[in-house]
Amino acid sequence: MQLKIYSCSKCVGKERDFVKYGKTKCGKQRYQCRSCKTTSVLKYTYQAYQKTINPQIVQLIKEGLGIRSIARVLRISVTTLLSRIKLISKRVKLPTITLHRSYEVDEMRTFVGNKKNLYWIVYALDKKTKDVISFSVGKRNYRTLSKVIRTVQDSKPVKVFTDSLVHYKFLIDQKVHQIRKWGTNHIERKNLSIRTHIKRLNRRTICFSRSLGILDNVLKIYFWA
Repeated sequence: MQLKIYSCSKCVGKERDFVKYGKTKCGKQRYQCRSCKTTSVLKYTYQAYQKTINPQIVQLIKEGLGIRSIARVLRISVTTLLSRIKLISKRVKLPTITLHRSYEVDEMRTFVGNKKNLYWIVYALDKKTKDVISFSVGKRNYRTLSKVIRTVQDSKPVKVFTDSLVHYKFLIDQKVHQIRKWGTNHIERKNLSIRTHIKRLNRRTICFSRSLGILDNVLKIYFWA
């Protein structure tokens, strides 16, 4: 009986002994973990089947690689990568919001499809922890802004800092709404980090979002995965 030592996914990543356990319909060798008796294929021809591929996708998105760059590095197809991004995004858990905090809200301009098709990324930043609690992608109108403001209002904020965009005056309670010269310093700095880390949002680059859905998924992974 030939033993091999690999990390078992069912044994919380611990290294376990594996023994040969038959073959798949395609002729691939299967192995069984001697501890939990789970069977699996340990060596795949196509890299997308590797168990570590999803964490690698998350890491590379946050490191500023574009879709085609990630596909080349991981040696998987672009179509498979896009499918995985959608799957990872669905599994991302929304952040837990703490009540009675101060927030900063701002918008970032981008475009989808071509440079004439402008879109805006609106998001809210916890002033103390610097965590993003909500975001929305759409046109620069009440509908897009209200999705974020609604989350902020539900958290019973102490103060909400914004720029002088007129829409905020009608969406935010004037008792907590603040417009100050240095009130949005943290979120303005966050804008720079986002543009640096997400390739599709870099300035003066050939990379851009061709799909509104993928842009939304990438932002969700970047903020909360």
